[in-house]
Amino acid sequence: MLSPSKPQVSSGSFIKDWKPIAIIGVLIWSLTTLLQIEPESVVNDWQKLAAMPPDVLKQEVSRRVEATPGYAKMNEYEKEDLYKRTTDNAQTANNMQIIKHLNGHVLFTTLKLGLDLRGGSQLLLQALPSKLVPEITPQVMNGVETVINNRINSLGVSETIVQRSGKDRLIVEMPGIKDPQQAKDRIGTTALLEFKEMAYDESGRPLIGPNGGPVWKDTGLTGADFKHAQGSPMVSGGLWRVSFEFKPEGAKKFGQMTSRLVGRQIGIFLDGEPTDRGQDGRPVSLVEYRGVNVREPILGGTGEITGNFSKDQAVDLSVKLNAGALPVPIKILEERTVGATLGQDSIQKSLVAGAVGIAAVMVFMILIYGWPGLIADIALILYTITTLAIFKAVPVTLTLAGIAGFILSVGMAVDANILIFERTKEELNNGKGLYVAIENGFGRAFTSIFDSNVNSLIACGVLMLCGTSIVKGFAVTLAIGVAVSMFTAITATRSMLHLIPKSMGMFGHKYDKKGHEIKKAQIFSGAEIKKEEAL
Repeated sequence: MLSPSKPQVSSGSFIKDWKPIAIIGVLIWSLTTLLQIEPESVVNDWQKLAAMPPDVLKQEVSRRVEATPGYAKMNEYEKEDLYKRTTDNAQTANNMQIIKHLNGHVLFTTLKLGLDLRGGSQLLLQALPSKLVPEITPQVMNGVETVINNRINSLGVSETIVQRSGKDRLIVEMPGIKDPQQAKDRIGTTALLEFKEMAYDESGRPLIGPNGGPVWKDTGLTGADFKHAQGSPMVSGGLWRVSFEFKPEGAKKFGQMTSRLVGRQIGIFLDGEPTDRGQDGRPVSLVEYRGVNVREPILGGTGEITGNFSKDQAVDLSVKLNAGALPVPIKILEERTVGATLGQDSIQKSLVAGAVGIAAVMVFMILIYGWPGLIADIALILYTITTLAIFKAVPVTLTLAGIAGFILSVGMAVDANILIFERTKEELNNGKGLYVAIENGFGRAFTSIFDSNVNSLIACGVLMLCGTSIVKGFAVTLAIGVAVSMFTAITATRSMLHLIPKSMGMFGHKYDKKGHEIKKAQIFSGAEIKKEEAL
């Protein structure tokens, strides 16, 4: 027996609906945000830049920028912008995940990978009290964090993470770093440069301390008074020096000091040790060190530090002086290094796990729900692309824990569709028309979906506030996934379900070409008639 279906949503209201437009807009934004395509020659050039050591990279970028047509006519802002864009190309290659090579072009994305996926080093640092700073306060930690950031950035390490851990500790993550020992050396020293004057007795002879070396007195002039410092080669001998320029106030103090100490000795000390180096490259002892003689007042606000520096020592000292001195000493409590090979292996296993998990869910949905299950799978693909695009846009640092949170959110996204489908089946069983049942099913399921997702977001918020960096990564990816799943379930699945022709049947209900439901008894009787005719 044929029964008329209930009033349905008209096609005109569907066309005017905002949901299809929103779905198309989100898909376009996600694809253009997540994916990039460049000529293969360009990508190879970027990778070549990324493989260079930091100092070589700076020289190469400067050479390319200066060779740009019209460079001489550019203002300072344009030159700086060009330099930054060229450097960013190298950083892009450092964090590039190539998807496919396409006829001389490369399709890739640049998701931000964490230490456990990309490889690199992690240091746990502790700030220690000193005589000048007896207590570690939040203000002191702000200063330590700023100096550490400046020093790490000078290594050319991209995507560095420096974050607090407790009252007096910092976690420093350096993905992709090529020389962990250099990073430790640069981070771990206080880098307090001091100018001191040699003490003399009443007869004009240098005072000798208990250690057998001369006594040095503070002058109040330190590396904090520098405006800029730079390592440069000396004329002969293969040695390097550090040239410096004082700030206006520092230049004034330096001029007064050198005017007062003409004919006497000035010592230059870094973290309490002389800057002069012996034949072994180590600082000379305090017993042997005699400083430099002031021949005349230096009033220009510039000078240089010489001390048998190698190139690396001079560059390292200039970097530390430019970055500033740490307000307190720090101690490296823990070091963890992840090799690039191990990180790549983790990425491959994570991709396999994610692909298998998503494929299993998609197959399950089709087997259980048929055409609606296929629609849910298409919405799941949209969900995956949109979530990854948000990860890139924020950006979110993807770790193994973060990938686990993302895969978990895939299951939660499907949960919403299952709730909606089951409510829709109940409406159909109560005699409602297909499209009305779909709308009512979404309406009835929305409250349950919303309450469940809000509870998940609250849990994610607690993990973000109280968890460690690994737990926070898990919470962030899960929270973003939960939020996106609300959009794909309520809008994408809902709109696409209305596109399925009634004649194809959904949720165990069949319809004829005129849209009237065919009851199960009628289907069975029709099947029996055909069987008898065949006999």
